[in-house]
Parts: sequence; structure tokens; C-alpha cells
Amino acid sequence: MALNGPWGSGKSSAVNLIRRELENAKDETLVISDFKCWWYRGEEALALAFLQNLHSLLSDTLKDKVKDLVPKLSRGLLQAGPVIGAAVALTSAGSFAPFTTASANFAKRFFATGDTLEKTFRKLAKVLEEENRRFLIIIDDIDRLSPEEALAIFRMVKSVGRLPNVMYLLVFDRALADKAVEERYPSEGPHFLEKIIQAGFELPMPLRTDLNNALLSSIETICGSPDEARVQRILNVFYDVVAPYLTTPRHVARFQNAISVTWPAIANEISLADFIALETLRLYEPSLFHAIRSNKSNLCGARERQDRGNPRDEARFEPFLRGVDQENYSTVTLALQRLFPRLEEMGYGAEFVTTWDAERRVCVDAHFDTYFRLSLSNETLPIDRINELVERADDCDFVQATFREAAQARRSTGTSMVPVLFDELNTHAPKVNKAKVEPLLSALFEIHDEIDLDTDQGRGMMGLDDTSLRYHWLIRRLTADRFTIDERTDLYFSALANASLGWLVDFVSSAKGHYQDRDDGPRREEDCLVREDAIDRLVDQALAEIRDAAADGMLLQHQDLFYILYRWRDFLENDPTEVRAWTDPLLINDDALLTLAKELTGESWSQGIGMFGLGDRVSRRTIRAQIDENTDILDVDRFRTALERLQASGNLNDDDQKVVDDFLTAWQRQRDGRDD
Repeated sequence: MALNGPWGSGKSSAVNLIRRELENAKDETLVISDFKCWWYRGEEALALAFLQNLHSLLSDTLKDKVKDLVPKLSRGLLQAGPVIGAAVALTSAGSFAPFTTASANFAKRFFATGDTLEKTFRKLAKVLEEENRRFLIIIDDIDRLSPEEALAIFRMVKSVGRLPNVMYLLVFDRALADKAVEERYPSEGPHFLEKIIQAGFELPMPLRTDLNNALLSSIETICGSPDEARVQRILNVFYDVVAPYLTTPRHVARFQNAISVTWPAIANEISLADFIALETLRLYEPSLFHAIRSNKSNLCGARERQDRGNPRDEARFEPFLRGVDQENYSTVTLALQRLFPRLEEMGYGAEFVTTWDAERRVCVDAHFDTYFRLSLSNETLPIDRINELVERADDCDFVQATFREAAQARRSTGTSMVPVLFDELNTHAPKVNKAKVEPLLSALFEIHDEIDLDTDQGRGMMGLDDTSLRYHWLIRRLTADRFTIDERTDLYFSALANASLGWLVDFVSSAKGHYQDRDDGPRREEDCLVREDAIDRLVDQALAEIRDAAADGMLLQHQDLFYILYRWRDFLENDPTEVRAWTDPLLINDDALLTLAKELTGESWSQGIGMFGLGDRVSRRTIRAQIDENTDILDVDRFRTALERLQASGNLNDDDQKVVDDFLTAWQRQRDGRDD
């Protein structure tokens, strides 16, 4: 009997089902054996193994009745001499064609010498014919063999294997077998197998629906059930990217085995939809997979609306189609657009990128590497940690300890983990329970100045983000469309009760600025941080804190000293009198002069763009004097004179001397107009 089906159609699985049914029948007269033909290479090795398998099967069952019959039969076959392909063949007259002498010598290790071939075969056939037993030998994976090896198996079954009550289930791809026969025996054609196979069964291909259900079931078993909100995109990606490549039961098994290994390393840290798509491409489009991995900068992010190109422009896909069969082009281009919206024709705004970030999709730069390294990028945090922070947002000690720990950690870039933690929390802000927003903000407002690190400030031409800006992004995400203006006002007053000085001043300045006229007119109150009638109260609170810090000496040591001084003046309707009353006495104090010089020393980063030659590959750092000659919060002339005196005094250590020298040099360069 034959069970036929193409590669991957599930033939071995069908054999296992057949074997189970036969075993469940508990027929004591049926003995089942497997011959693993693909364990052996070469026709002689296959012949020896086949005979050994037959000997073992019969002797284990019939004991002394067969005794040495199979070994004697085998010895006779192997000593007879060479034949085509070194395989056994049974002629139309029933005589046996012989094996090579080398095979015979090898066979002596396994079989004893004995009777003649014909007598031994008839004796064995008579024993089996009289037995109330049947023997089933299953030979699977014949299509794993070379054509010559497969033909050797068929010849063995046709010749020496043709014994009473011995049956064979041969499992192979009929198309491949017919091709091998046609090449080796062109005159025989399909008749060759017809002489061997008495009953053949074509394994039906499973319905596409059943394959899809099996795949989805495997994904859910291994990766867990996705959130309802994610199901639609998972299915979109599944039908457009995964299903087209997984068309047989073997494909399903291979995919299941692959994700069972790769998913646990990054479980729940990435988008499940993107994961199954990329795993499919890794298995079936390896060149495309490598092209994606090598083009992070060209794939992540979104195409701006104004940058939409020609809808018929297919050039954007060309770098990814090398090595892809042309028949798969449409599937691949659709897959790329499903994974990377930047390759779509439509443009997307920042709100879309925020959503993709929350879903940890591969198109977001911070999450891209996770899909290819099977480990979290240092740009992201484990989702369990983010979920815990969201869940415990009302636990002040936990929130502050988490951010303090992030401030102590260092990434390879030299920055702390504070920006990463803020970016993740900002992304997942809508998940924070409304009742926990105020406790969360209170905890963060209190430690702002502590975690507002200089190492986390932006550098270079694009250095526009800092910790304070991330605070503003977060409070907007936490409160937008969730609190009325009245609710926000009360919430912020409560959260600011113990706020750090730097953040209090920054917040009040922003809130006050919302009600100042702009070029396009005043804001709507609903778009402001707080109600307009709350501004004076906030200003009074900020002024009280500034004055206390100025009185106890803490203000001079504050990292945002000059920012606070300018806001102090602004909060007093731009009257610098009170500020000058505090800064003027500082100009006769050497320690205070050094502090002021340090605070007013900054740096800038510039980069040549190459308009008249090659551009610069890196930015250049320049020390700058961050002082306005016309400032009204400091007596500039007295300050410069005092610093020059301190510079020439010879009383400074090397570090302090460098601070003063650098600042005065940068200040002179600024005065000379050489700051560019």
C-alpha cells in the first residue's frame, strides 16, 4: 500500500494516526514495524538494513520457526554477485539477481552461512503462509532518498520482501517517484510502481481554513491571547504576510517550532503582529529579512504628510526585493507596508508614532533592535516594569525610587535611564488610572531637580529635549481629554505643594505664558494648564519659594540659577529691582563669582553641511559665554571687572583658574562677534 502526498502535506502525521488506530484495535495477530530508510546512505547499506529489519521483525515474533531463515536468505543474495545498482531484483521467472562481493563480505558480520537461496526462500514463505499473523512494515520518508536509493527500496519490496502475510505501507511523493522511474526506466513509466503498489491513497491537502486555524491556535498557545484591541491588526498581518507562506502542515509545524524558541526571549516586549510577520520572513524570505535588519534608519518612523510621493513610485521597495522570487513581489511589498508605515503612500502625524510606540512595533526606532537581537534594546524597558509603574502610580515611594534608580543607571551613550523611563511612561500614560494621576505627579514634581541631570540634556544640533520638557509632555498626556480645566487646576495645585524649586518655577512660567497674547491670538482657556484666575496664586507660591531659597543660600547653588533669576524678574512684572538686590552683593564674594561664571559658561555644537566642499561628519563643541550685555538682573560691568580681578589674583587653584579663563575668553569672543 502507498500513502502519497507532496512535501509538507502531513504524510508522517497521517502515518502516526494510522499506527495509533491500529494499535487501539488491539489485534494480536498484527505486528507493526518501522524501517527508517533515510537513516542509511547508499543502496548496499539500504539493502543490508532492510534485511536486518526483516530478520529482527520475524525472529522476535516467530522465534524458532524462522530461526536462521532470513540470515541464510540474505547470505545467498549477497554472495550471488553484482547487479544493476547493486540492488536485489526479482525476475519474471522468480529468480533472484545477486549483490556485490563487497556486500557479501560485509554481510558475513551479521549473518551466518547456510542453505541455498531458493530453498531458504520457499521455506520462509511456507512458515509465514501457515502463520495466523500479519506483519506490517512502514517505510516513511522515501522521498528523502536519492532517486537511485528510492528505486532500491521499491525493488527490495518487490523481490525479497514479497512474502506471505507481510505487508508494506510505503510513504512518498508520487510525483517525485514517477520522475525517478521515468529517468531510470523510461520504457516502464507508471507501470513500474503499479507492479509494486496494490492500493494507493492520495493524502488530501488540508483546507486553507484548517491550516489558518492551526496556525492561529499555535500562536495563541505559545504567545498567549492578545488584547482585543490588538486582534484586528494581528489578523491583518496574519492574512497578508504569514498565511501566504505557510501552505502545508509541515510549514505550520516549522513555524510553531520556530516561535516556541524565539518568543520566550522577548515575550510581551514587542508587537505580536510584527513578531509573527518577521518570523515568517526570517524562515521563508531570508534575504528580505536581512535587508530589513540592515535598513533601520530608512524604515523606522513615519513619512510626513507633506512628503508623500508618487503613488506609482515603486523604487522605495527595490532595496528589499533582491533575492525575492518575482512571484512573491506583491506579498513582500504588502508585508513591508504592514510593518513599516513609512513605506506607505499616506503620511502619518506624531500621534500615530506615539500609538506605534505604545504597541512596541518594529517601525519605532527604540524597539527595532529587539526583533533582531531577541533581547531588549537599551532604549526600552521591560513591559512588566512599565506595567508595574502604571499600576503603582499612586505609590509615592515606589515612583520616586524607580526614577532615582533610573538616574543612577548609565546607558552606553553616557546618559541615564531617566529619559527612557519618561518616554515609556509618556507612551503608556493613558493607562494610568485617573485617580492615580495626582499622586504620580506629586511624586515626580518633588524630585524634578534631583533627576534633572546635565548628562540627559540634548547635545548637538538636535539637542532640543530635556527632562523638564519630558515633564511637560507627560502631564499633557496624563490629563488631556481626561480632566476639565477646573479639575486640572485643583490637581496641579495639590501636586505642586512640595514641588522642587526648578520645576515649580518652570511650571508657573509655562502656565502664566499660556495667557499672554501670541501672534495668532490668545489661547482658549480649555487648552491652558490652569484657569486664568489661578495664575496669581501660582506666581505668589513661586515667588515665596524663590525668596526662601535666596535667603538660605540654596538659590546660588541651584543648577538652574539664571533661569530662576529671569523668571523671578518676570513674575514681578519685569521689575528687576528685587533680583538685583540679591545679585549685587554677590559680586564682592569670590566663591559667588566662581559660581556665577560656571553657571554662565555653556557650550554649543556646530557642524559644517558642506555647501562648498565636504561636510563635517561630527559636531564641534564650542565654549560660550551665556551672558547678555544688556541683562538687567546683573551688573554686567561690575561682574566683568570683578572676574578680571579674580583672574589676575593668583589665588585660584588650577580648576577654578580654568573656569574663569574659559569664561572670560568666550565672553571676549562674543563681544568681538566671533561666536559663529
